[in-house]
Amino acid sequence: MDIQADRQGVRNSYLLLMETPQIIPENGVIKNFSGYRRVFTWNDDLVDGEKFIKINFPNFIKLAPSGGFSDRDRFCVLIASNKSLAIRDSRDLYVERVKAIRWFEKNAPHDFDLYGAGWNLPKSTVGLLGKANRHIWNKLGKIHKVVFFPSYKGRIDSKCQVLSRAKFSICYENVRDLPGYITEKIFDCFISGCVPVYWGASNINEYIPADCFIDRRAFESMEDLYRFLKAMTEGEFVGYQQRISNFLASDAAYPFSSEFFAETIVSSIVRDLERAE
Repeated sequence: MDIQADRQGVRNSYLLLMETPQIIPENGVIKNFSGYRRVFTWNDDLVDGEKFIKINFPNFIKLAPSGGFSDRDRFCVLIASNKSLAIRDSRDLYVERVKAIRWFEKNAPHDFDLYGAGWNLPKSTVGLLGKANRHIWNKLGKIHKVVFFPSYKGRIDSKCQVLSRAKFSICYENVRDLPGYITEKIFDCFISGCVPVYWGASNINEYIPADCFIDRRAFESMEDLYRFLKAMTEGEFVGYQQRISNFLASDAAYPFSSEFFAETIVSSIVRDLERAE
C-alpha cells in the first residue's frame, strides 16, 4: 500500500509500509504516519509493538530440495529488474548488482546468466536524465538492436524455474543496511535449493542463520567471492541446502510466511475493533 496522498489523515486507517524511502520518498517522512491508527512495517527502527507493528514480506514457505549439484546446470544467476532508486543514496544496491554483472561478463561469462526485465536497455540511473536516456534507447532498440548486457537471457515467468537449476544466485536487496529489510529475494533462493549470495539487511543474522547463505560483506572483491564459490565442494553445497531446509522447517521461518503476514494484520485490526466496542 505505502503512503497514499488521498489516505493521509483518514481516521482509523491502517498503513502497510513495505517499500523503502529510497524508492518512495514519502515513506521516510515520519509526519506522514500521524493519520494512521497503526502502521505495519518491516522497519526495525520504527517498530514499537503499538502504533508500528512488525511485519515481513510474505512468502510461500516450503522445504528446499537438497540434491546437491544434480540438475543444476547454471553456476550463478542474477534475477532482478533493471531499475534505479528514486533518490541518490550511498546504500544503493542497484549499482552493486550492475557491478557484479559486469564483473562476471568480463571475467567469467560462462558461469553467469542474467534474467529479468529491462536489461535490453542501458543501466537505469537516478533522475529525469536517466529516464529520458532509457526512453530514447527503448525507441531506438526497435530500429537497431544494441546489446547492453551480454549475459542477459531475457524475462522469465517463474523465478523457481531458473533458481532450481542454479547453484548460486546474486541476491542483493535494493538498499543495504536497513534493519529488518528482508524481502522475498532470499526466500526465492531458499525454496529452490539455490544458495544465495546475500547483501542487504544489516541485521540479517538476527533473523536467518549465517550458515544458510553466503554473506557478500565477507568478501573484499568479486574475485574473492568467485574463488570461494568455485572452490565449494558438492558436500559443502549440500550442507548449505540442509541448513536452509532446517531453517525453513523451524519456528524462526514462520514470521516470513504468508500465514503470519495475514494473521498479524487481521489480529491487530480485530483487537482494535474489540476495544472500540
